[in-house]
Amino acid sequence: MCKKYLRIVMYVVFVIIVSLLTGCQKETGLKPSTHTLIYNSNQQQKIRYVIENGIAFSHASGLYDKPELKVHMKAPEGYTIAFTTNGTKPSEKDACGKSELDVILNRSMSGYLVSHKEQMLCPEFNKFVLCKDNSLPTGVILNTALVDNKGVVSDTVQTNVYFLNVDFAKKFPGCLVVSITTDPRNLLDYKTGILATGAVYDDWKKTDAGKKMIAGKQWWKVEANFTRKGKNWERPCRIQIFKSGSVKPNLEINAGLRVRGGMSRGYSQKSFSLYFREEYGDKLLSFPLFDKNREYKTFSLRNGGNDTDYLKFKDTFIQDLGKGGRFTVFDSRPAVLFLNGEYWGSYSLNEIISDKTMHTLFGVDENNVVVIKEAKVEVGKKEDIKLYEELQSFADKDLTDPATYQKFCDAVDVRSMADYFAMRIYTGDGDWTPIHNHVLWRSRDKSYNGGRWQFIVHDTEYSAGHYNQKLTSPETDHFRMAMRNFPVFRTAIRNKEFFALFLEAIKKTGSENYKYSRVQEKMNFYDKTWGPLVPDFYKRFGDSSRNRKECMELTLNFFKKRYDIIIPIVEKWRP
Repeated sequence: MCKKYLRIVMYVVFVIIVSLLTGCQKETGLKPSTHTLIYNSNQQQKIRYVIENGIAFSHASGLYDKPELKVHMKAPEGYTIAFTTNGTKPSEKDACGKSELDVILNRSMSGYLVSHKEQMLCPEFNKFVLCKDNSLPTGVILNTALVDNKGVVSDTVQTNVYFLNVDFAKKFPGCLVVSITTDPRNLLDYKTGILATGAVYDDWKKTDAGKKMIAGKQWWKVEANFTRKGKNWERPCRIQIFKSGSVKPNLEINAGLRVRGGMSRGYSQKSFSLYFREEYGDKLLSFPLFDKNREYKTFSLRNGGNDTDYLKFKDTFIQDLGKGGRFTVFDSRPAVLFLNGEYWGSYSLNEIISDKTMHTLFGVDENNVVVIKEAKVEVGKKEDIKLYEELQSFADKDLTDPATYQKFCDAVDVRSMADYFAMRIYTGDGDWTPIHNHVLWRSRDKSYNGGRWQFIVHDTEYSAGHYNQKLTSPETDHFRMAMRNFPVFRTAIRNKEFFALFLEAIKKTGSENYKYSRVQEKMNFYDKTWGPLVPDFYKRFGDSSRNRKECMELTLNFFKKRYDIIIPIVEKWRP
């Protein structure tokens, strides 16, 4: 009997605590997520609610092994609920007038972006597709906001994403799954949508240059909303990240979203950069994107660049094989993106350049980092370009003179330079010049490595037989191409000491890093990892399996032949 009364007392106390909790939410504003049991007298059952932004939900964001899901919602006393299921922000027209209700979600509620694909594609080129396929995994977005007794809808929106009838662990083995949600207007608006062809495209195609590119089917030179760059083309979004095997998001955070890349912006599947800033909430992302928990200012989801509808992993594959030289290779891993609940394909999730990244990797003070990307200051101060220009001035000096060469060695880490140029030349990179895909860095003072310039590998997929072009052929003399394109390298290679360093580096690169048997083994590993991701990608963006097979064969063939061609070319050149 005592136990019975004790249970009753405990239950009453619990109900009082819950009532106080909802009262606090009403009085002091929206609260972070909490988990509790609330007795629902209408349904005469106990429902485990997740309280988020003041609204109690019967189900949190996550994976549910069912074709539809009934989500019960309950607002604090004095409020009603406004909600949408198409990704848009709730407004007065979305107010239901109820403080408690059920919403039945099903897969048919997803697909808003693909249904408006004409706003993202360039019909004059007719090159790429964006296909609707009901067999693809999908998530339903439930956006909710509180409505006060005056009918004012709160600006604070709670975004939940429910993935129905899908098992990420089986579907995308070993992958992080990234879910990005944002108001569709941020993506599709005619003037401001970052995925839209939009006003920029309509204006461009009327120009002489635009007409010429369209007539020549040069889709990679298109200008549209989605080719615009910079902070003005960054849009707020909400990110959820699922680790492999997780049924609930392991992370939820607000960020800024931009389209990323060069010519690859013309593909239907675009690359993205995510930025973490105080204006969105957290100024850093703290999460194990790769092996260890780290802090990030930014990361990217890369479609593959020139390899988008080929292997997709070629850049990561080339860089992975090249590790071990005295240059920087950033972390990368396969991931799958859902954009506003819609499957958006497989990506390389990449660590990218920032002062925070360089501090984490090398311990350099963030305010002391200088990164030059494509002959422009990427990280640092505007005046840091003078440091780069000082390095370039060695192109006009006689580096065969010992004293001048010593000054050069004080300015640049020559081992890093030798290893880096050996790697880029050996792999036959056809898309690499001082103003394209070329990155180097240093500390502004001499606190790290004496302030010497070191090199960062960036965007390597246009190499090793890519597109079956002469530019990337194993027979092509990329050594002379590098001397022609990089004046400082052309001057340095005339110094016998530097030439010896370079020759040693390129021989090691070919005989160890890109040894044919090692390339085969690594290719098999990447194919096994990425292969399960390919079928869904083809369903959404078109079947490019022939490209994939051909690219794999060309890449393997390149490395099978390369050593016996490029090493004699370099040895014969000797200064």
